[in-house]
Amino acid sequence: MSKKYDLIAAILIVALAVALSATLIFGGANSKNEPSALSSSLTKDADKPYCVLVAGSDRVSGLYDVMMLVSIDGDRERICVMQLPRDTYAEYTEKSYKKLNGAAYTLGGIEGLRSFLEQSFGVCIDGYLTLGLEDFRKVIDTLGGVEIELERAIKYTDAEQGLFIDIPSGRQVLDGEHAEMLVRYRAGYADGDLGRLDAQKKFLAALFETLKEKVNGDNAFELAKTLIGEVDTDIGAVTAVTLGLRALKLGKENIVFLTLPGADARAEKSGASYYVASAYATDKILCEFFGKSPQIEFDGDRVFCHPNYKGFISIYESSEEPRVVRADELE
Repeated sequence: MSKKYDLIAAILIVALAVALSATLIFGGANSKNEPSALSSSLTKDADKPYCVLVAGSDRVSGLYDVMMLVSIDGDRERICVMQLPRDTYAEYTEKSYKKLNGAAYTLGGIEGLRSFLEQSFGVCIDGYLTLGLEDFRKVIDTLGGVEIELERAIKYTDAEQGLFIDIPSGRQVLDGEHAEMLVRYRAGYADGDLGRLDAQKKFLAALFETLKEKVNGDNAFELAKTLIGEVDTDIGAVTAVTLGLRALKLGKENIVFLTLPGADARAEKSGASYYVASAYATDKILCEFFGKSPQIEFDGDRVFCHPNYKGFISIYESSEEPRVVRADELE
């Protein structure tokens, strides 16, 4: 198991950045000093949500093993986080490796990945955010930990990688070390990486609540220092502040999580494991949460389905409804 806790770090940056923006510049979400210009800073397609591509790379391979789209919809007062499984089948190259986590490496970086997703998903991705991972523990510890309820104990040992996970069940406050353990663990889930993604959803919901409660003038600068140099983004400061003010006004019932709709499958020739997207359910999610027009065809080139693999086609053409979970349902 490699160090793949990028997802949490990524969302941490998103949530923390918005909280810090409001705290450092306005002294809190309810400050009377909020410039009126902020309300009009997101003028491009003002009736559509602002969509951010968040990605984190594996240190060994350099592949983006964590990818997700985050939609911040001010008009409807909601945030949607859609995780994109790293093993998602995607025909972005003629080479044999066609898992989505290799797209950025092949297509020239985060901009290439964004262009590929924009074209195939039929949505506008307004900004991107990538980051390093060194300060994950520091930020969690600076917050005083994250309180969460765990239904089961988590134990796992991999001496070769120096990984020793041991977290009891029940309500508890996870410090940085144990938070890392939780978000890295996947060996004991029946559905493997998908189980880990579900556990991360629960942690993210708890983290968002912690940020709203604990980020203040006393710790904001210390938190900000831990993030310096960690974020690579094309999102401007004014836009970040505007998004932050929107996010800080939301409750957990206004935040939804989902994994790209689909299912696991194996390639019929190589036997390689893939995650295959469901076209119907994915299109429905993109229209509902990410501003996609129903008139724009989803995946017109069928890059998310191998044309000769019956198992892939069955999943891709399925009509199963997408599963969306609100943050307050993850408590």
